[in-house]
Amino acid sequence: MAPESIVDHRARAALEFRWADGTQHLAPYQLLRSSCPCADCKAQCAAQHDGQARLLPSAADLRLTDIRPVGAYGVQFVFGDGHDRGIFPWRFLRELLEKNLAQALTAADHG
Repeated sequence: MAPESIVDHRARAALEFRWADGTQHLAPYQLLRSSCPCADCKAQCAAQHDGQARLLPSAADLRLTDIRPVGAYGVQFVFGDGHDRGIFPWRFLRELLEKNLAQALTAADHG
């Protein structure tokens, strides 16, 4: 299910997602760019596991230039480096954000 709203916090380089159940997530652009589900990014991730470096813009240089809805299915983000091939299905996106939140809470508990 699609979020009720997506707010772009450019100064924080993050998007805020608000879901119908009241849940809110803050997603840094870096998380979204590094989690892109397109075939090229998946291949780069696989190569990274084989010891090759994955080339991504630094967090300081990463910009989001557009947010494009893809029907009722999901959303496509256009990044400042021209990358626009990934379509993030709503379910994938929600699971990514839940996982990221859980990791952040675990790190805070241990840090």
